[in-house]
Amino acid sequence: MVCIIGGGISGLAAAYELAKRRVPFTLFEATSRVGGLVRTERVDGFTIEAGADSILVQKRAGLELCEELGLTARLLTMKEPRTAYVLHRGRLHPLPSRSVFGIPSTWRDLARYSLLPATARLRLALEPLMRRRSDGGDESVASFFRRRFGAATVDVLAQPLLGGIHAGQVEALSIRALFPRLVSAEQSGPLLRWVRQLARTRLSGGAFRSIASGMSELVDAIVRRLPDGALRCDSPALALSRRENSWMVESAVGHHECGAVILACPAPAASRLFGGVDARASEICAQVPYVSTVSVALAWPRECVAHPLNGSGFVVARSTNGVRTTACTWVSSKWENRAPAGHVLLRAYLGGAHDAAAVDLSDDELTGIAVRELSEILSISGSPEIGRVFRWRNSGAQHEVGHLARIGELDDRLAALPGLFVAGSGFRSIGIPDCVADGREAAVAAARLIA
Repeated sequence: MVCIIGGGISGLAAAYELAKRRVPFTLFEATSRVGGLVRTERVDGFTIEAGADSILVQKRAGLELCEELGLTARLLTMKEPRTAYVLHRGRLHPLPSRSVFGIPSTWRDLARYSLLPATARLRLALEPLMRRRSDGGDESVASFFRRRFGAATVDVLAQPLLGGIHAGQVEALSIRALFPRLVSAEQSGPLLRWVRQLARTRLSGGAFRSIASGMSELVDAIVRRLPDGALRCDSPALALSRRENSWMVESAVGHHECGAVILACPAPAASRLFGGVDARASEICAQVPYVSTVSVALAWPRECVAHPLNGSGFVVARSTNGVRTTACTWVSSKWENRAPAGHVLLRAYLGGAHDAAAVDLSDDELTGIAVRELSEILSISGSPEIGRVFRWRNSGAQHEVGHLARIGELDDRLAALPGLFVAGSGFRSIGIPDCVADGREAAVAAARLIA
């Protein structure tokens, strides 16, 4: 028997792998639903994602799971054009279609890059002459961009694009933990050459895939493959202890003896459970910071929105704009069949490391902020037809400088605790594909141990 703690996508992936191998398990989820940051609402013909809206193509674990679940025919590619924008000094600046992390891949695009002044474009062009870092140490995303591309790129590219993905501070986020491809590329030669090579291998259909009826279809497909009674919602794990050759999980409904435990829960929850097993492991998990975010879904009749919405949405360069919105997805322009004909569905984001208080505002306050700011940016008139607020309190793990070293130490501690595994975004995973891969790998290791 294996006990899985946490019913987010990592825990569900572990459960699916164990079910596939016919290894008995019980999954304990503290809340009333499984899926974690994957949640879809369908209201009056609108398909509204509360959390994650897509799967990254480059990391194959997500798409491979979809294939196993029979969802391949249900996958959606992003609509054209896929242009993304940066709000800088009140104006939406398009990113070049063949850019990587906001870095243009051609000299022509760089020359006319409206986001950066001429001096900053010149400094970026000199990137091949910059000395490579050779000590192998970690550094922040901001430090990396400042060193390689110039200081001007930090506020208008690194923070809104890379920091925005994780709702974090680029002065604190780890480049090695979150964007290892950039680190590897630097060791191979000029980054601008790598950007050009990567841009030439542009993926057909774009870098992301969604699912026809929403991302919850993935969760539902997994749950259908699991044995009856294996999922226990509203059942938080309260304590974890070690017996001579087994583990004991205490939950709200009793004690459960098992041969292996997969902690697929947030790092703070793992810290509490480690408290009775390994004090140092508990300390390491407690050091992973989390931020809270909010998404606000809004819908208008198309004629109320003057902006053409030709693209996928925008991110905000916060240092040059006085808005609380951090980004906005033009949902109905990004994915097919997300809104009824003649309507527009938008999704605004607030909170994160820069605005921790946002999550505590009322629904009316959050909706009011989003409507006011989007109306000005996108020339919208009238009130929205639909407004939905989704809070993700302390749900965004921050992989800050030194994260990989701390997780390496945690792995060393786990090596002395046979049958105990961790998986998920608080540890090694970045996005749905990583969570899927991490959960399945933990399940494989647990299955081998108790075989």
